[in-house]
Amino acid sequence: ALLTVFGQDRPGIVAQVTRILFETGCNIADSSMTRLGGEFTVMLIVWLPDGLSPADLYSKLTPVVDEMALDHHLKELDPEVVLNPNPTQPERECIISVLGADQPGIVYRVAEAIQATGGNVSDLYTQVIGSADRPIYSMIIETEYSSNIEAIQERLDRLAAELQVEISVRPVRSDPL
Repeated sequence: ALLTVFGQDRPGIVAQVTRILFETGCNIADSSMTRLGGEFTVMLIVWLPDGLSPADLYSKLTPVVDEMALDHHLKELDPEVVLNPNPTQPERECIISVLGADQPGIVYRVAEAIQATGGNVSDLYTQVIGSADRPIYSMIIETEYSSNIEAIQERLDRLAAELQVEISVRPVRSDPL
């Protein structure tokens, strides 16, 4: 199941939500948890034990999220899709970094360039850093791609010049550890 929990950030969100998961025998397979502004967002892929339905888990989480004034949603997933999310997925990956003056449209323009060169965004993280009078936009994108990396780099180099930002593309090595 996909579990999302979100609301105003406060101590204990992760501990209380994962306590319920532990007590019900769930296993966290994949997770992303982060603070966005003053809000905290939890996204988890959880394996439910035999005998625990998504509705049962939702009910067991409700008192905790209600007490903390959080919202939650639970979506049942097909286990085959979770284990093999994209069977035709390209095996090549790269990390794309963007740094420059904050301006509307950076995420869209970079994501559109990735899509146009046969790429797929698998993870994206942004943050405005710097001072209030000189905000700097920072973005890190994990991307899967089917075209050659030179095509991606060329397209993003043109976009970097147009947006007046720095964009770097680095292939992820797939060597086993």
